Amino acid sequence: MLVLNPEKVSFAGQVWEAVESIAIDRLVHRLVQEWSDLGPHVVFCDVPEQRVRLVLVQKLDEGSIESPKPGDAGTLSFEAARSGSDAGRVVVSGDMVVGEVRHEVTRKGGVRSVVMWAVSSDGASDPISVGGAT
Repeated sequence: MLVLNPEKVSFAGQVWEAVESIAIDRLVHRLVQEWSDLGPHVVFCDVPEQRVRLVLVQKLDEGSIESPKPGDAGTLSFEAARSGSDAGRVVVSGDMVVGEVRHEVTRKGGVRSVVMWAVSSDGASDPISVGGAT
């Protein structure tokens, strides 16, 4: 999932302004594959363990002393829509742990990239929820 210009972004109860993009990647942690004696191709494949990584990119117009730190945990929530209208608007949320924070200076100003890892409440349920906006 890639969301450009998400709205109403908050993490651990704090509103984050000027978020340019949020990418949610689903990654394999453990892959099980099996082959038969009948040929070279996989006959069974499963992903019993996976990770959900979120990369948030935020534009910084001014310098920033406040910044999340690796290990910070909380609920990340934001709104997204396919167009600028309210039609099809959804709220995406999940419990996250900050993995890394990077700052970069470009010609357009400062940019902060925050990598977060989603945490499931019980290990079986999807750590990312998508619902209708109110």
